[in-house]
Amino acid sequence: MQLVDRIEKRRFVGRELLLWLWFESELFEGTLSTKEHGEFGLWIERQLTISSGKEVTRIKGGYPAGSREAKEALLLGKLPEVFGMHLSWRERECNFVLKAETLALAGLSLPTVLGAEDAPAELLDRPTPKKKRKAESPDPSDAQHEVFYERMMLAREVEGLVEALYRDFLVLRLGPTWDTLVAPALKAWSRGEDGVDADDYRKVRDAALGKKRR
Repeated sequence: MQLVDRIEKRRFVGRELLLWLWFESELFEGTLSTKEHGEFGLWIERQLTISSGKEVTRIKGGYPAGSREAKEALLLGKLPEVFGMHLSWRERECNFVLKAETLALAGLSLPTVLGAEDAPAELLDRPTPKKKRKAESPDPSDAQHEVFYERMMLAREVEGLVEALYRDFLVLRLGPTWDTLVAPALKAWSRGEDGVDADDYRKVRDAALGKKRR
């Protein structure tokens, strides 16, 4: 089998991942967790694209996943293709777009770094007398480098968190829990049924992922 054929055959995996994230973010009211990161906030925000073949539904808004149009698209058999997501972790907030085909992050908007809004202003914009500038004022390039490296670290944290979610998804998807728990719960949720108990689902799910309940 050629590479293109293998990619095409497994293209559904990314869409199922996004569907699972959508489901769990609603079931757990925007609070997810991984063994590596503990609890964090994650929910769909700003944009949502759902498709099936050439039929595409694009929804924008504060919470597009909760719209009637989004739920109707699921009932028609469409699967998510692109998510706009909001992440809240360690008292930080960021937004990014997650694409099913490549599982790539795009449009990552990171929080202000260096601890406070006045830090960059102090370091970069504070007027200093010319005679004392060299002795008293920090080198602006040092501040810029610090901001750059801290933002790189935050970007890696976001990528690591998404990778941890993907690993959890694969454990469930490739194990027996998918057919006995996750798939039936996904179907009931997509049909708008109220039969999915969050506590029962979490208990079995966490056991399959090797997580200890607190």
